[in-house]
Amino acid sequence: MTEHPDIPSPLSPVQQAAKAFIESEHPLFSNLGLKATRISEGEISFRLTVPVGYSDGDYVHSGIMAIMLDTILGNAVWTSLDRFVPIATINLKTDYFSKVAPDTPLICSGICEGIRDDVAYSTGRAMIEKSGELVAMAAGTFMVGTRSKSKSRL
Repeated sequence: MTEHPDIPSPLSPVQQAAKAFIESEHPLFSNLGLKATRISEGEISFRLTVPVGYSDGDYVHSGIMAIMLDTILGNAVWTSLDRFVPIATINLKTDYFSKVAPDTPLICSGICEGIRDDVAYSTGRAMIEKSGELVAMAAGTFMVGTRSKSKSRL
């Protein structure tokens, strides 16, 4: 049984890995208490609360929003794949629409819009959970299957 109705049971192995990575394996996101609210092929959404330690004065630092969206968008790519392969951000554009106070519950979601050859395209947003107010939007491109043989530069 799943905790949320928008999370299918059972999850595919890639969806399980994406969920575990964000909820428990990523040190930053473990501190933010991310909990999956939706996981499907190419779509992912998490609930989180950014504590005061990640604020810039009275508001959540915009850098933490960019990091969250980058990771959520990348995980949306992973849920589109039939196997778990390394990916890397090529480009991320983040636009900010409103400031948010620490400890405000947020929903951060991402959609993989498509994959062409070895490049994936994703979009996402962060919103205040209670009001639905848009905090930030992002668009990113990701290289799929980035691992290569290690080369020494010495």
